[in-house]
Amino acid sequence: MKKHWIAVLLLILVYGCATYEAKYAEPFSDDNVTADKQVEHTFYLIGDAGKSPEGDLNPTLKKFKKQLEQANKNSTAIFLGDNIYPIGFIGKDDDPEGHEHSKHYLDAQLATLQSFKGKTIFIPGNHDWYSKGLEGLEREE
Repeated sequence: MKKHWIAVLLLILVYGCATYEAKYAEPFSDDNVTADKQVEHTFYLIGDAGKSPEGDLNPTLKKFKKQLEQANKNSTAIFLGDNIYPIGFIGKDDDPEGHEHSKHYLDAQLATLQSFKGKTIFIPGNHDWYSKGLEGLEREE
């Protein structure tokens, strides 16, 4: 009988701690937003961009490149992983044709940065690890 009371007490305690809406120190108000602020730094994020047709950029990379061409030096382009589909940067000795495809996929992304004045960061994704782990990542680097 005692165990049932403890279970009921724990259930009430857990249920009482639950919240179903966001809690803010200060509620959002349009009055807090000022239009006279300037953007200090802009981040451009793209992920899963690791496959483009031979000799060209995929449509997403073309749009990304147009955005980066308009960016100033106070910006950063971040490639969020899966930079080379489907299995990372393949070694030249393992598969020469696959190696050339891998190189092209990475070169296509690098081509988006030709006129970009900001900083660039490449983060490896799970597909980038598929070609012998660190060995494949070092090739990609």
